[in-house]
Amino acid sequence: MSCLDACDVESKYYVGDIGTKIIVDICSDISVATTTELRVKKPDGTSHVWVATIEDTTHISYLVIAGDFDQAGVYRIQAYIAMPGWAGRGDVAKFKVEQPVV
Repeated sequence: MSCLDACDVESKYYVGDIGTKIIVDICSDISVATTTELRVKKPDGTSHVWVATIEDTTHISYLVIAGDFDQAGVYRIQAYIAMPGWAGRGDVAKFKVEQPVV
């Protein structure tokens, strides 16, 4: 299992990988959030919603399952949080998923 960090340019992700833990820093207290999602745009332009969990008071996480990394190219993710009195999206982060050699 590895952790996706938008600042970690050395990490490599591959089509077919499962178990990668994506952690997103929301930079605000989200401990009362009722909805935590990662809105994902895959390389082919299709949009998906990955239901995330609260990791701690300022982070959400998602564990990649079969079918999530099914295309090579750039993935764009954006956190969506809803809590009493506020709902909204965070910054867009992107990472590349590579085609395995063999």
